[in-house]
Amino acid sequence: MKFNLYVWQKCILFFMLGALVGWGITAYSYMPKSNPDLTCADGSNPDKNGCCAGEVYTDMGDLGFNCCPEDGSSDCFPPIR
Repeated sequence: MKFNLYVWQKCILFFMLGALVGWGITAYSYMPKSNPDLTCADGSNPDKNGCCAGEVYTDMGDLGFNCCPEDGSSDCFPPIR
């Protein structure tokens, strides 16, 4: 049986491509999915900005946009998306 370098190079190339595709599929399957069923604590849906009732969509500068209570009674949180 004769050793054919060209065939071995193709085998190694296809093995590496298969491993790369397999890794990509695995990494994609573990990515968190957005959940369209997320609701506020009272069971209602968030507004168009992702804030619940009694919260105001607020620009916090370097911290980005957050939902803050209208009365300032507690911490701000990222919008529900």
